[in-house]
This record gives sequence, structure tokens and C-alpha cells, in this order.
Amino acid sequence: MKKLTALFLALAMLLSMTAVLAEEKPAVPDPKSILEGVTLEPSKALYLDNHVEITGMGVHFNNYPTEFDGAYYFPAIEKLTNAKFMIDWRVQDGYETQVATTLASGKLPDIMTAGAYGIINLANEGAIIPLDDYLHLIPDIVEAVGEDRMADWRQADGHIYTIPTIVDVPGSQSVMIRQDWLDQLGMKAPETWDEWVAMWRAFRDNDMNGNGDTTDEIPLALEMGGSGERAMASLMNAFGIRASSDTQFCVLDDGTYTMVYEHPRFMEFLQAVQDLYKEGLIDPEFTMRKQAELFTVMDTGLVGSAMTWAERARISTTTNREAGDEDALWTCVAPIKGPHGDQMTQERKAVTPVWCITYAAEEAGKVEDILKVFNWNFTQEGLVLYNYGIEGKTYDVVDGKYVIKPEFVSNGFVDYRATGMEYEPFGGRWFTDAFTQCLFAGKTVDQLDDASQSFYNGLAVVNNDYFYSMPQTLETEAYAEFRGELITGAGGVCVLRDQCIAGQMTVEEFAAKYQQLKDMGLQQVIDQGAQAYATIMGN
Repeated sequence: MKKLTALFLALAMLLSMTAVLAEEKPAVPDPKSILEGVTLEPSKALYLDNHVEITGMGVHFNNYPTEFDGAYYFPAIEKLTNAKFMIDWRVQDGYETQVATTLASGKLPDIMTAGAYGIINLANEGAIIPLDDYLHLIPDIVEAVGEDRMADWRQADGHIYTIPTIVDVPGSQSVMIRQDWLDQLGMKAPETWDEWVAMWRAFRDNDMNGNGDTTDEIPLALEMGGSGERAMASLMNAFGIRASSDTQFCVLDDGTYTMVYEHPRFMEFLQAVQDLYKEGLIDPEFTMRKQAELFTVMDTGLVGSAMTWAERARISTTTNREAGDEDALWTCVAPIKGPHGDQMTQERKAVTPVWCITYAAEEAGKVEDILKVFNWNFTQEGLVLYNYGIEGKTYDVVDGKYVIKPEFVSNGFVDYRATGMEYEPFGGRWFTDAFTQCLFAGKTVDQLDDASQSFYNGLAVVNNDYFYSMPQTLETEAYAEFRGELITGAGGVCVLRDQCIAGQMTVEEFAAKYQQLKDMGLQQVIDQGAQAYATIMGN
């Protein structure tokens, strides 16, 4: 039975969660101490004759150290390869403006991430160099990408400009439901569109969190993503729209690359979501709820279903329970099935562009050394450092297998990353083995608690038959020119779509306004995207 005190305790518990976890989890060594007493011999795969300093500017995120002496990773790279990285880490918010300011200064670092500024914009301005003629220097990266994924590495002009990061785990996000709410209602997880709608209505009407307020439940909470684009991914998938990560582009059944608004089911989708919104079944703040805010409402007993990182099923279950809601359980389920039987979900983007090499590095004669160091990161030696850390300190070799020490995985991914392993802002190749060691913390699936099992199911079980490979958002010249004005801007198609969902215009009125935007330049975005996709795919 729900406890009426749960919601009142939740916020206080969230504020104290860090302290609680710090008391309960096994002691983790100070990341700065990991290299103490360790002698790292020069790498046999690569050791540069001359010491090289590589400056960079990139986006830092998640739970990773920011200081170069705050983890083992970068000092170890220097000792092994004789290359020192000095990266100016920035946050995502405002990064586009910061890149523009850096370009205007004329003083570029050797490497930089493009972020929202756009790789093609950097290329068109001559700020970065294409890597097509240097692929022979990075054979291990080429092999890691693989022939089947080469198209994901290329940009809209057909060139390769970036050092990628690769994650060998197809699952990442999942639809999830409050199982305890279903149990209260005597319902099972929905398997048809009508059952999904019936469940959302039941969540809306029955004071599921037991706080006496029949209006605060959010049947389906949605995360806005960039400019509100990503919020609708799970619902678009239910209507057979295989969308890009920002949900702006798709590939039709005949292989045509286009904007999602051209999909034959888009207007039907839009009408259905408008109807859901009118009934109070989807998040009224879907255009504004950022990821952290989504997590907060999930953690405080306000949400019945959501689409987010599968790990959140475990974290939010634990948080709700520690706040007094002892029956709370988020369970990951198969994707929402639409009215026509469509059921799919986005596969994790396996190849993600990270570092561009600037003309400043080319002028300084550093390009070959930089590429050699990044390629070393994809050799066996570099991969072990990235995935497992330092032998005897963060992992041991047991029967020929790299086994991460328990203290670094007992708290899931938190301490593993805080130490500097899988340093995602820098990038590398993350093995499924290292991932699952963090997930299982030395246990088998059967030994996991119910919250961790739910996470595992969302990651590697319930979604496996429904993945599709996301098409790229191709940064053509037209896209770069019109994105801010016609896609994400105040009068852009994203805003018009959201206004339509909120009932501020009819679907027919949206269609008419969309046609006007096509006449203003969106048609160029569509045409150039289709041409670029055909080029990349070799058609």
C-alpha cells in the first residue's frame, strides 16, 4: 500500500541521496592515487620519439573527472605514448557560441568537438581538415568502425572529419512503466495501442501515488531533448516513423531520406498525439522538461510511464523506495505498439563523431602524431586502459579475463566513470564486457535485485527485437543555413508541431504552415539531405 508520506519525503531524500550513498557503498580509492606506485613502460604499439602536446576544446558531461590530474587516464596516456592532452572542457549550454568566439579569435586548439556548431560549418569555414587521406594512419579505428558503419562516420559531403567514439552495446533507452501502479489497477503491461491508451487513462484517473491529489500524475512523461525535438521519439516510432536522434529526419520504406514531416503517417501521428494531450495523457510540459527534470518527477512518484535511459528504471526505483514508497518498481517494457501494429525503438548510435583536427594542428605539423595517438587508443593496449584502467589497481586478470575490482562497480557506473574509466567525453571504444561488469557488479542476472533486473531487461532483453538503426541528421549547407530559422527557431517547424499538439492549431493548419516553411527553404533541406544520403550510401 502506498504511503501518504512518500511524496513529502521524496525531495528531502533526493537532497540527501549523495550522502547516503557515500555512507553505504564500499570505499573507492582516490582517483589521483591510482597511478601511485605504478610503473608504466613505454607502449610497444606506439611511443612518439618527440614529446607532443595536443591542445583541445571539447564538451564535458556526466560523471567524469574534469581535471587532468584528477584521474589515471590522461597521465597514463602520456606515460605510455609520450603525448600530453590539454583540453579546455566546456559545458553543452552555450557551446555553439563559444566555438564561434574561438573561431573569431583565430587561435584554434589542435582538436575540437563541433557540438551544436556543426561539423560541416567548421569544414566550410576551413577550420578543420578532412581525414580521408589519413585513414592509413588510423587502421584500428577504421577496423572498429567497420564497413557496415562507414556511412555513419561520413558527413553530408561524403568526407570523414572526425575521430569517433564507439559503443558496442546496442541498447540504451527503454520505455518503462510503474509496475506497482499496474498491480494496483490489476492491469498487465499493455500490448496494443488501445491498451496503452487505457493504461494512461487509468493512471490519470486513480490518484496512483496516493497523495490525495488526483491531478498531479503524469501518465506519460517526455523529455524535451534539443529544442523539444526528441520528446516525441517513442510515439513517432509507434506510428512506424524511424526517426533520427533529433526526430527530424527519417528513411522511408523505399530508401528515401527526408524529413519526418514527409512521412505518410506523420499527420496521423500528429492528430493522435494532439488527442492524447487534450485528454491529459501526455506530459503537459513536454516542450520544456529537460532530462534532469524528467528524472526528478520520476523520482518523486509523479510519473506512470516514460521513455529514457534504461538505467533510470533501477535508479528511480531505488530513489522512490528510499523516500518511503516501498512498493515502487519501474519495469522496462517493449516499445509502444501503435494503432497499425508498428513497434520499434532507436538503437544506440554506435559511431559518434567526437574530435575534429584543426588547420592549426596542420600548420604546426601535428596531424600525423595526433592521429597515431588516437589510433593507439583503439589498439588492445589503449582499449584496456579505456575500459578497465590499470592492472592491480582497477582490475585484475583472472583466467585470462579482465575483471574490474568490486569497489569500482558496486555502485554501478558511478564510481567506474568518476575514476576515469570509459572517459566518454574524450572517447574510445566501450566493450560490452566492461559495460556488463558495471551493470552486474560481479553478480549473475538471477542474483540481481528486481530494480537491477529491470534495467538489464531494458538494456538487453525486451527491446532486442525492435531496434532500428537511426539515420543521421545530415548537416548539409541548407540544413546549416535554415536549421535555426525554419526548424528549431521561434517560427520553425518544431514550434509549430508543439503548438499543434497543444491544440493551438489544427493538423490541417499545421500542414499549411509547414508547406510555407518548405517554400522558404525547408525543401532545400529535404532535397540536399536526400542527395547527400544517396552519396554516402553509394547510390
